[in-house]
Amino acid sequence: MTVFDISSIRQQAKDEFITTWLSAANLLPHSTTVTLPEQGRPHPLRELMQRSREILLARGFDEAENRTILPASDVTKEYGPEALVILDRAFYLAELPRPEIGVSAQRIQHVEKIVGRAVDVEQLQVVLRCYKRGDIEADDLTEMLMTGLGITDDQATEVIHKVFPELYNLKPVPTDRTLRSHMSATWFHTLAAMQDRAQYPLALFAVGPRYRNEQREDAHHLRVHHSASMVVMDPEMSLEAGRAIAADVLRDYGFEDVRFETKSATSKYYAPGHEEEVFVKYRGDWLELADIGMYSPIALANFDIRYPVFNAGFGIERMAMILNEAEDIRKLVFPQFSIADFSDEDLAQSLSYISAPKTERGLKIAKGIEGSAKKHKDELSPCEFIAFKDNKVEVKLVEREEGKKLLGPAGLNEICVGDGTIYSDLEPSGVYTGINYMRGIAMAAAAMAEDATEPGQLQVKMIRHLSDLNLELPDAVRQHIERQQKKIGVGGAVFVTIEVRPAE
Repeated sequence: MTVFDISSIRQQAKDEFITTWLSAANLLPHSTTVTLPEQGRPHPLRELMQRSREILLARGFDEAENRTILPASDVTKEYGPEALVILDRAFYLAELPRPEIGVSAQRIQHVEKIVGRAVDVEQLQVVLRCYKRGDIEADDLTEMLMTGLGITDDQATEVIHKVFPELYNLKPVPTDRTLRSHMSATWFHTLAAMQDRAQYPLALFAVGPRYRNEQREDAHHLRVHHSASMVVMDPEMSLEAGRAIAADVLRDYGFEDVRFETKSATSKYYAPGHEEEVFVKYRGDWLELADIGMYSPIALANFDIRYPVFNAGFGIERMAMILNEAEDIRKLVFPQFSIADFSDEDLAQSLSYISAPKTERGLKIAKGIEGSAKKHKDELSPCEFIAFKDNKVEVKLVEREEGKKLLGPAGLNEICVGDGTIYSDLEPSGVYTGINYMRGIAMAAAAMAEDATEPGQLQVKMIRHLSDLNLELPDAVRQHIERQQKKIGVGGAVFVTIEVRPAE
């Protein structure tokens, strides 16, 4: 099992990146086989996005893809004098300028020292000029240096890093482009482009992210969140018609009781008195879930749109919190804040062997060890019993200290799960893992024995941790158990010795 010494790697890379980068490749496993679970688990947020797509398609909406990046002037067209307030929450994009890079004699000498030979100076200048003009993408610079100068990947990286440090001292230059903070801002371009070639009503939806420069991320605020946004454009479109459509859509999500309230302060891209907050009744409480309204004729005119447009936006994260009864949106969305809880069945299935045989023969060795331990567990020492023997190896269970039993009292304990706790029992109970103490130990011994070329011994005395039984849990599962203040309660005396001897 590969476990990186991360502090050592970080320090070595800080001292000498290229050398460490090259040598660290040797730390990676080779020629292994990794078996994935038969079925993965979907993310609850993505499940709800897919459900939203299915609901809106079934309701007669066509799916659209809207722009993600738009100039700040679009927000001004949409919001008018209110735009500054909205832009305060927008993320502005910045760019790194392409510097003019001089090639001095000293720099050429430095490049040649790294490469170990003379280089084509003119070709180096060509590559740098092309980079400056934007003819080379930034992530292609290393490859172009390799091709142009006939050097290796690591040499090109070292040239960039050590000879041209100005590339690392660049400061971003702000632009007037923003990431969309509201899906509505990008609908105007789509509607304007389609109004002359559409059949009415034109009903469109998009499910996608919105980016808002929140002051903080907390249990109810994320800087990137998602919207199921829909628009209906029609010469006869009214708020009342839109309200009925929104109520039908929400019923498809399972919200039967819906209430609409006119907002006292109307966003300026909506017509006055034509913006409403939408509340759904869930488990006895009225919860705000969406915002609907009719676009202001001023905002529509600024984008050359001639027809009335109804808009509704459902916050996917807000809906997911309600439907999953989550108190902290971060825990629902991001693994580092702990994803969905693990059931007892999940805990039982997550146990795995640290080492295990790779062949059918190896599995027979493990089965022989466990069977022999069960059969002779109460035999008094000194004693020894052959658990497996073929023309390659002999595996024995032994106890040489006089007056002892071959196997300690906990040797055949069964590992079970109940109420979030992993524990051992004399017989399977709760959710049974299918593993007992001796089985875990036998798998480790069999892994050692199947390709043994010299004598070896595996001795297990007292059990205090899963690793003593050749067992491990994924970090996420272990953290879940600790977070829930549950226990991994394995322990007891096994006192078993397994000897492996290759055939003469």
